[in-house]
Amino acid sequence: MMFRRTPDSRSSAAAWSLAGAWVGILFLAIPFARNIQEAAERLAGPHVYLALTATLGAIFVPAVLIHVFRGDRQQMARRLGGLALLGALAAWVMRTQLQTPAEAIHFFEYGILGLLLFRAWRHQVQDSLIYPISALSLVGIAWLDEWVQWMVPGRFWDFRDIRLNTLAGVLFLLFIAWVVVPSGIRCPVERSSVRRLCRLAWLAILLMGIAISTTPGRVDRIAGRIPFLRFLYNNESVVNEFGHRHADPEIGEFFSRMSLPELLRADRDRGAEAGGILARHPALANRLEFRNVFPATADPFLHELWSHWIRRNHYGAAGWKYRENDPARFTDHLTVAMRENQILEKYFPHALEASGGRWDAGERSRITAHADLDRPYASAVGDHLATAVSEGEAWLLLLGLAGLVGWGHLRWGRE
Repeated sequence: MMFRRTPDSRSSAAAWSLAGAWVGILFLAIPFARNIQEAAERLAGPHVYLALTATLGAIFVPAVLIHVFRGDRQQMARRLGGLALLGALAAWVMRTQLQTPAEAIHFFEYGILGLLLFRAWRHQVQDSLIYPISALSLVGIAWLDEWVQWMVPGRFWDFRDIRLNTLAGVLFLLFIAWVVVPSGIRCPVERSSVRRLCRLAWLAILLMGIAISTTPGRVDRIAGRIPFLRFLYNNESVVNEFGHRHADPEIGEFFSRMSLPELLRADRDRGAEAGGILARHPALANRLEFRNVFPATADPFLHELWSHWIRRNHYGAAGWKYRENDPARFTDHLTVAMRENQILEKYFPHALEASGGRWDAGERSRITAHADLDRPYASAVGDHLATAVSEGEAWLLLLGLAGLVGWGHLRWGRE
């Protein structure tokens, strides 16, 4: 009954109002989400969200089976097959896509949103394009959700959240298509539906392009000129940043905002100055203080030097406490310390010398003796950098997609 189309314009307005209200709740909850999460975990433990999701599933699945067995006998096998496939997909998402138990709440939030968007679009779209139209509407909201989160102090942008929210909503839309199978979805596809789909696709491409180009340097320049955006200056939450992936056969992989020639030239020209800052600046003890004093956009060389330097020193010092009770972790820590030291010695030699932090032969031998130098290594410093394509190449790909959508609009969307 909830998926049946009604021609009443008041019903359409009510359906859209309900979907809009749910989106408003999701957005308004963003500043308080961390506090709510911590309070729930204090009361019921860290796995409360997984338990809640499992409980809802235990209620949901029997209700769906009753619906299937009471429905059309000819469609029963197809519906049961769809339900089994969706169960497997949901289990895969829960096992492989969640970093913390709290992220299970995304299924609840965006699953409901998917249902509400389908119900709202049902008043305007009566063909099979209602499913991708609802999905692209959900994708746009997921992007906006992440933008709002990025603007809230203490919250962080994460492309992975957009993917997880989209997966949750799409699974519920597939549930409607494969298991509920609402009546009244007819063929052929209407041209008005094609136009709606193309406009939503263009919106999704635009939002992706804006995110790709929201680099720290560009944000800092805009925030420095517009007073009410000043809080975004030197924001620890990075939307996207381009860089280079460097492969060294003797060390492994590491990431940098600079090419290798630029990195070596910066060390030659400014290494003594940057190393002197490491040797004497008190803000080194605190990561946030260092970022505030030396923004990465203002001095990427110093920031990367400091990051490798801190990572080497931390793992080199902390590793020894695991020597007796956790040999694997002990080896892992000293391997990281050794590899980071190799990066510093090879690509930041002048800065390392000026910092007074160069290991002597004894320290190097002591670390090397316990490190696993046969293990492939990829430094975590700068691993957020986008290295597969440049900003220009990314925009060319997006413009190509936009052109393809435009061709579809001209071919099937025009009256």
